[in-house]
Amino acid sequence: MPELSQAASLYSQPDPPRCQTDAVSAAPTGSAYILQYNCEDTLFARLFHQSGNAFQKTLLPQGYFLDWSPDGNWFLFRDIETDQVWLIPVAGGDWQLLSLPRGSYTATFTPDGQNIVAAASDGLGFGSEISLLNLAEGKITPWQKFPDEIVAHPAWSPDGSHLAYVLLPDTNIPFVIGELWLADPAHGIPLTLLAMVDAGHGYPPRWSPDGNSLVYVHRENPDEIRANMGPLALHSNLYQVEISTGKITPITQFTGRLVYDAVWSPDGRLAFTVNDSVWTWTPGETPIQVSPTGVYRHPAWLTAIP
Repeated sequence: MPELSQAASLYSQPDPPRCQTDAVSAAPTGSAYILQYNCEDTLFARLFHQSGNAFQKTLLPQGYFLDWSPDGNWFLFRDIETDQVWLIPVAGGDWQLLSLPRGSYTATFTPDGQNIVAAASDGLGFGSEISLLNLAEGKITPWQKFPDEIVAHPAWSPDGSHLAYVLLPDTNIPFVIGELWLADPAHGIPLTLLAMVDAGHGYPPRWSPDGNSLVYVHRENPDEIRANMGPLALHSNLYQVEISTGKITPITQFTGRLVYDAVWSPDGRLAFTVNDSVWTWTPGETPIQVSPTGVYRHPAWLTAIP
């Protein structure tokens, strides 16, 4: 194993009481990132924005980050107290309330930044639906209804020619196995079932930078009842599916480990978490550990740092 590099601290502060850092999401420009916290009774986040030679931090409301705009200047955030989704400028300024369907729980920009695809549900047992919001016109266009399923993690290929999402059963079981679908990018209709994936934990599929494949979290203990209820009981690995052929290839082959948080760098390297350490993978090579084992999780690629 290569020698592990010494980490340089960008920010240091204990997690808030009864909370833990649950995700780190870097802007496409690399000059901003968001820390998402999962607390015993709520969720909230902090925005870190590069200003001069330092990162300024802004406390966000109770809620969770959804997506970055392609230029990295805006992001989508859902306020769970008001059940509203906001378009927020990174550099400061007025927030824009989006006119999305009631119960919208996730949203993502189209690659041109002109539209937003959102998923909504009226609650357990009511299924879900996806819609398209034109930002310039404020017009919402219903796309597709899923009476018995919840649609999650809509994700566009880099060139906008493909749309993928996960469908999972509309059930009160928190952690289930879902289906990774390739969908019609004009209407959201499911077209091709690509793979069975872990669902419920919030690990989205990730498009490769060239748009030819998707990386996803595969559950290795599908028959373990505890893994249906406990977030840390999952045993998983990362797999890759080619869009043109449907060929599935394992990227990692760990036994009894929790592998998640896959994120691509612009130059085509993959970083991910294995239990409490960070690893990277370059296609055609063997994954390598790049952090000490201990408390290292949630990698994010920063292309611009002070």
